[in-house]
Amino acid sequence: MKKIGFKARRSMWSLLAGCGLALALAAQALAAAPYYEGKTIQVIVPFPVAGGSDVWIRTIAPYLEKQMAGSPKFTVRNIGGGRAIPGMMEFARKVTSDGLLVLVSSATNYFPVLLGDKAAKYDFGQWKPLLVNPVGGVVYVSPASGVKRAEDLAKAKDLIYGGISAIGLDMIPLISFELLELDARGVLGFKGRGDARIAFERGETNIDYQTTPAYNAAVVPLIKEGKAIPLMTFGQLDDNGNIVRDPAVPDLPTVPEVYEKIKGKKPSGKFWDTYKIFMPSAFAVQKILWVHRDAPAEALRAFYTASDLLGKDKEFVTKTSKILGGYPLMRGDRLEKTILQAFQIDAQTQRFVREWVGKQGCVCFGAMEQWNNSAMDSAKKAPLRSNALMLHSQ
Repeated sequence: MKKIGFKARRSMWSLLAGCGLALALAAQALAAAPYYEGKTIQVIVPFPVAGGSDVWIRTIAPYLEKQMAGSPKFTVRNIGGGRAIPGMMEFARKVTSDGLLVLVSSATNYFPVLLGDKAAKYDFGQWKPLLVNPVGGVVYVSPASGVKRAEDLAKAKDLIYGGISAIGLDMIPLISFELLELDARGVLGFKGRGDARIAFERGETNIDYQTTPAYNAAVVPLIKEGKAIPLMTFGQLDDNGNIVRDPAVPDLPTVPEVYEKIKGKKPSGKFWDTYKIFMPSAFAVQKILWVHRDAPAEALRAFYTASDLLGKDKEFVTKTSKILGGYPLMRGDRLEKTILQAFQIDAQTQRFVREWVGKQGCVCFGAMEQWNNSAMDSAKKAPLRSNALMLHSQ
């Protein structure tokens, strides 16, 4: 056999080394490719098209496509009905750890779990929050109520509140009224907060609340016209989970602040425990985008980095201000502990809330409440009960 010369061997090794280097560089290039490059992310929205959560994700999705590494495409699938439980269950059944299926949730999805609704067989502990958008709530009254500031609530008589459902966001103002021991009654069954506000404008009710976006758009003009007086907010959470003033309405006191002004002491008791549990999930972490808890680190990083970039994007901040309510789009990893705490409820408090809701004459568990004019009429004619809420819905 003919021996290969030194120069030939050196050339061969150089060739092999070159091929190895090329392969290594190619592998490195492939490894460095953004995780979501060329991929499509499907978003499940457990509500109908054009609802608040649907508008929220459809508004921010185009900006995420631009800012996320790999520029993935987003598609939205709406699964409405059934108190949003079917959509939640669809995500729970189909989500995998590849990060290609995500979920938009809102307070409507949290309360069934906190209240122990057996139909809500989904576990937030199995998912990780990617993006979070808080929203605030402002309570205001009619000048005809005689209330000029929050402290006057203690002496107010015949307060009438219009709401949708005792197991939705209305729970927070209703619990607040119980906590403050107001002479108030609630009339439930309105189709939405907009209808409740119109009832307020017509003088059918004299105390109301709206989320901060709706408050800024529809209630601030009423205040300027002298037709409404702002009183308090439900607050927000600081980094340690404490209830603090809402940065969107910093001049108004929070419900616990009003309690201290009226009672001369810090709030306590069952209604306070209930407020502390339900307020964060209702407002402070209301909109959340979720992914499987075992999603790749690169997938999580893509969303978190995009959140940081969008916070500095003037176009995004300006054009989404109304949809986001003036609050920032926050990273889920920085709020994960607070979010998980917001979904914790002890059995005693859960039982107390369920019994409280049941005493209001509200069919709340296992069936969706429906608008009913006759129930509304009978509720409006019902006699007042001091320090109590009369809630009627079907």
